[in-house]
Amino acid sequence: MISHQIPKMTRELLGAYCEAALSNADELLVEASLLKDNGHNARAYFLAVACIEEAGKALFAFDAQNRNLSAPDVCAKLKANMENHASKITYALCSWAMSGSEPRKALQAALDLMIDLKHGREPSMYSDLRSDPDRAQTPREVVRATTARDCVRLAEHFLAYAHRHVREKTPFKITTAQDRLFTMKSAKFQEMLNTEEFWWYYISRMEAGLQDIAEAVIGYERDHIKTGRPFRPPE
Repeated sequence: MISHQIPKMTRELLGAYCEAALSNADELLVEASLLKDNGHNARAYFLAVACIEEAGKALFAFDAQNRNLSAPDVCAKLKANMENHASKITYALCSWAMSGSEPRKALQAALDLMIDLKHGREPSMYSDLRSDPDRAQTPREVVRATTARDCVRLAEHFLAYAHRHVREKTPFKITTAQDRLFTMKSAKFQEMLNTEEFWWYYISRMEAGLQDIAEAVIGYERDHIKTGRPFRPPE
């Protein structure tokens, strides 16, 4: 259940939330495995997805410990992400993909998994009305044994990665620009990404050795969107 109350975010609270999420994910994985072994494939799939979500929540909480937790918009966005099913799945899979030696290849695989997990979550738990032909659908007929087995194996893999990340890493250093990008409205950010001029601006920064996308987004907004002055690539 999503709460609209925002507790006072602190590094200590996020650390405790991370540990709680990992502990719950461990239990979900055990329960998903038991259900799979006893032929309850739909529920095994659902709990395996929930395990991946909790792993994503743990990573969110761990990595956010150095954010500006005195800023209400940062805390609100962080809480919203940690309560959103799709965001938690995305964060777990993308964190794993970017940690390997071949992030491009891993990210392509992760994108396919994200789509499957997000689409499969609801049908694995709830009955539904379907068309073509019109019929009532139950979770049992949607999730096959092989699908449940594969999802439980995925949950085990991503949970192991989350435990390893928390055990071996330290929370990221977060810049002011990165916090501002984190809280930027998604439609505004997407509009900027669809602007050719922004990419020329970003390329010019990269050529100058400045590769941080957050700094580029904030700089472009400050120097060109707000001022109305177009960016002119150097000759």
